[in-house]
Amino acid sequence: MDIFFRIQAAWMNRDLSSLTPLLSDEMKTIFQADIDTHKREKKINRIENIAVRTVEITEAWQESGQDLITARFYANLLDYTVDDSTGEVITGSKTEPVKFEEYWTFTRPVGNNLWKLSAITQG
Repeated sequence: MDIFFRIQAAWMNRDLSSLTPLLSDEMKTIFQADIDTHKREKKINRIENIAVRTVEITEAWQESGQDLITARFYANLLDYTVDDSTGEVITGSKTEPVKFEEYWTFTRPVGNNLWKLSAITQG
């Protein structure tokens, strides 16, 4: 579950440099595009007080020389966006937690290799 918290922290800090070995090229591109949009719009997405309720493997398979697993994350958290110059809340709430359900798919070459996040689907 460490990877889950590391990715959330990097997202909030708008800096993916520490995640390079943990993300597929496609996920790096998607995350960086979203971060660039937030920077351009002078917004910061805050994710705080993450309380993971359950994590479960929903799928595991091999395909074309790759191991793949999908994990369902269910959590409560504070998720809000602020103006990066004023700190004013633009969307979401600093006090009202929201439910969070996502399916994260990880892939690696078959064998004892590092898993990389390759897809996220909203629950």
